Amino acid sequence: MYIDNYKVQIKGTKYHEKTDKQMKDQLLATYESNDGMNIKALANILEELADSHQANYNISFNIIMKQHDHD
Repeated sequence: MYIDNYKVQIKGTKYHEKTDKQMKDQLLATYESNDGMNIKALANILEELADSHQANYNISFNIIMKQHDHD
């Protein structure tokens, strides 16, 4: 299966210096591309991102599949 584009957002807790508090559910990083790739390559990228950001739980996906037009 071929993926046309992707966007991965990493959310977590972020320290706010001015208030000296931890802020939950903050956007920490965004990775996205419009360059297509095989879904197996995307799976490898997701595993690396999850490991590097310690984000191995509570993962959500929004997938849109469009049917090929046969003209």
